[in-house]
Amino acid sequence: MLEEDDTLSGPFFESVNFQVPSDIPETPDVRQSLSFMTDSLNMNLNIGGNPWDPPSTMGVDIANILSDVPLPEIYSTAFALASPIVERVSVSALNKILSVSGLPHAMIEKILNLAAPANNDSTRVNRGEFNVALALVALAQKNMDVSIETLIERKQDLPEPILTNLEGINFNRNLSFSTISRPPPITALQADDPWATPSTNGEHTSSSFTAEPISEFSPPTRVIAPPVTRTLLREEDFQWFLDMDVITVKFAPEREGFLFKHVNYIVESQRLGTRVIRRYSDFWWLMECLVKKYPYRILPALPPKKIGVNGFYFTVDESFLEKRRKGLTRFLNFISRHPVLKDDELVEMFLKESTEIAVWRKNNTPDLEEEYLKKEVTPEMEQLIPDNLDERLDKVLKRLDDGIEHYRNMCNLMERVARRHEGTSADYMRYSLALNSLIEKEKGCCYLDNCYNCSQVINGLEQVSSHFQKTSTIMEDMSTTMIETVLENLKGHRDLLVSFRETFERRDRLAVDSTDTLNNRIAANEARLTPLKGKEGTDPEVERLSTAIKKDQEDVQYQRQRKTFVRYCLYAELSLFHKSTAFVSLLYQNFVNEQIKYSQQLYENWKQLSPKVYEMPVETNGFG
Repeated sequence: MLEEDDTLSGPFFESVNFQVPSDIPETPDVRQSLSFMTDSLNMNLNIGGNPWDPPSTMGVDIANILSDVPLPEIYSTAFALASPIVERVSVSALNKILSVSGLPHAMIEKILNLAAPANNDSTRVNRGEFNVALALVALAQKNMDVSIETLIERKQDLPEPILTNLEGINFNRNLSFSTISRPPPITALQADDPWATPSTNGEHTSSSFTAEPISEFSPPTRVIAPPVTRTLLREEDFQWFLDMDVITVKFAPEREGFLFKHVNYIVESQRLGTRVIRRYSDFWWLMECLVKKYPYRILPALPPKKIGVNGFYFTVDESFLEKRRKGLTRFLNFISRHPVLKDDELVEMFLKESTEIAVWRKNNTPDLEEEYLKKEVTPEMEQLIPDNLDERLDKVLKRLDDGIEHYRNMCNLMERVARRHEGTSADYMRYSLALNSLIEKEKGCCYLDNCYNCSQVINGLEQVSSHFQKTSTIMEDMSTTMIETVLENLKGHRDLLVSFRETFERRDRLAVDSTDTLNNRIAANEARLTPLKGKEGTDPEVERLSTAIKKDQEDVQYQRQRKTFVRYCLYAELSLFHKSTAFVSLLYQNFVNEQIKYSQQLYENWKQLSPKVYEMPVETNGFG
């Protein structure tokens, strides 16, 4: 299970820049396995340097300068308010915090370049770099030399930074999530058959509807779709959709352990109204239990505990932990939205039990009996199974591998698009900051007294800077929305494909059919029993053969019923898998709606700037 998860998680984990250890063999398979770790961050390397870049920090590790220094509470408060993601905050958010320090723009630009140099091609700063920026602010407010050298000299005796109205800063984390209310209308299917063709009876309903996409990560954004012509499913056909729970997984504030710190997770269920603490091993235990109880159901993919290739394990960092947290969120949401798994008593216990799972297991013995042993195979079940089920399953199985590979690639590409937006946002912000610094230097510096045109140029530059700042905010929100919604939904569908493939693998491994062998043995024993039946008295051989025949007949009946139940389960999972295609449509409706929203905001921003820049003087005579 772990090796499979490691394999599927190519796009699941952000690439990590590292040197490949010399003891790993130079084979194509190993290098290909490692390639996903290095791609995205290799572009961040500044090989050779640029003579026009700002001066370097002389090899000083900025992030660790203050790692051994106790800092005032304002450092932690400011970092928490900046909406950190994976223990990093955006450069734009850091700039907003620096802007309430009362320092001039030129000084803020200098501090930002020292703490988060632009030539590092970084759009976010970690906790250490953030602390350095605030410490430099404190030095500047005390009229001390603002430099890394001074900071190192005075780090044991630093003044406290003064940040006015810190809690009043608007960081624009306005993701417009809404709750799920009812399913969208989709094309009707004949006889509740997900493989049937759409009805052509001419009965259509034309309506304008509101589609509310499902997010495997969090409640989605409302999407207003254009009028379409559709035939509607009955509401009861989508009752499982209406009853879906929304589960969130967050990091617990403190880690446990003396030498090795264990990460705890806060699991919250919206439907149950519960809040419990769980560890990764608890998720793994739940997965093992579900595999034993429901081997022929689609079971969600569980993210691995750590990244490993051929026995070599890479460093686990904050980025990895955040990826794993999101994977655990998708894992639980998939379970809570599965028509069968969501009602399992262990799942309910996992979401409701306030005590630790390890303590609960000591006092309770969970029922891990396979699902088939608790259900009776009825004629109604057999009637629901189509005659060509095997053909349908084979058709799906043949395209799963290609689908998984395509979704992995699309996840990588979507994340790169979002990161580019994030980088563009940081560049707009830095440009605005540099322009403000220039404006401060240029004010009142014209060699002519009372020069009206120069003052008009300065006013125009101030408007340009303001709108560049707003553009940065819009693009940062666009990037965050893409990462938290469409990217998580793509990963959720990729996980579904992987999970369905694993269902086929379990079927092939566990559903062993030996009815032919049993029937042959029954026939042979009956042939041996026939000449013995006419003998007088009780023959031990007759009793032995009769008992063996009866036992084999019972085994044949058991295997036939179990085979029927397995086929019924696979058909039900196939129906569920096919219905998930509707969620792909909603995913892109949501994505397009968000793109339109942010494109309109960008358009309005530049449109408002247009008359202001055209008011700037362009006649050279006016500057004479």
